[in-house]
Amino acid sequence: MKNKIVIILFLSMIFFAYAEGKDFNIKESFNNTYEKIKNKSPFKKKVPQEKPKMVETYEEWENEAQNIPLEERAIEEKKPQIDAKKYHVPDLKYTFQAYNYPQGKREYNLENIKKDLFYMPYLVVDKNCKYAAYPNYYYSPDTNQISSNFFVEELDTSKSRIKRILEYKHEQKERIPILESGTKKVYPNLFQGLTLVDWSNDSKKLLIKEKIGSTLNGIYKTNLYIHFVEDEIEDSYSIKLGDFDLAIKHYFLDWRNKQISKYRYDIEPLGFSADNDNMIIAICYVYDNDGKKIYLGTWGYDFSKRETSLLSKTGYIPELSVNGLFLKHSYN
Repeated sequence: MKNKIVIILFLSMIFFAYAEGKDFNIKESFNNTYEKIKNKSPFKKKVPQEKPKMVETYEEWENEAQNIPLEERAIEEKKPQIDAKKYHVPDLKYTFQAYNYPQGKREYNLENIKKDLFYMPYLVVDKNCKYAAYPNYYYSPDTNQISSNFFVEELDTSKSRIKRILEYKHEQKERIPILESGTKKVYPNLFQGLTLVDWSNDSKKLLIKEKIGSTLNGIYKTNLYIHFVEDEIEDSYSIKLGDFDLAIKHYFLDWRNKQISKYRYDIEPLGFSADNDNMIIAICYVYDNDGKKIYLGTWGYDFSKRETSLLSKTGYIPELSVNGLFLKHSYN
């Protein structure tokens, strides 16, 4: 096809040259015409790209193979590109909102974890915005198992309060979880999830609940933990509130002659008492044969004294402090 176009143009130029009575240099005209056609042709030769230079010595390889520390790596965030000419995208507005409200009802949405295999919820900071608390959830499709780790990390206080959260990158450092739940077990259909209940008023303690159950049949047990944040975060530690659970069981065995451990029961932590930063408040339930909750009292546990108190048999809940904050965005 390309050759036919060249011949036609060549013959046309000869014809017009004779028609006008002009001298015609066939060789020069052909070369000029061919060059013009070649430049316009879509079938141009591709210019070979230079291959990256390979390392030639051990010293060069050792230099290339150096491990870059995590905190020095640039982490690229893939954001969808939106055509501003076609769509109007308003600016994001950020506000801080109370995390533990309504008290004890905060749960994480895990509906996409089987597709994504991983879920990291939003950061919950103390009221001074110095520390961030959050879990990571993991899904194992081979065993239909969900497990989790919980982290408490220092924020960069040289930045504004909003930027401390927005610019925090979990993968920027090697993180050591303060609690692990189910990550070292392999058990079909096991669910072990860690959830923050709230920060304390003094920003030195966290109440964390661990729900244990089945990915098929629901939750059958809740464990509670208090994590103490020290000035040197490496010295921080956690305690499990096993005494609280035992005290409730002993109460019903001694005073009601009921072994609630034979039933499916649950403890629902609500948060820290507004009057005592060392006391947590929780509600105890037992489930009937239809799966309905039966109220077993409002309880308090002073973990500094290891004392358990039955605060109400009628549903009364004492005043609670609400301390943790999370960043919520909206379009205005």
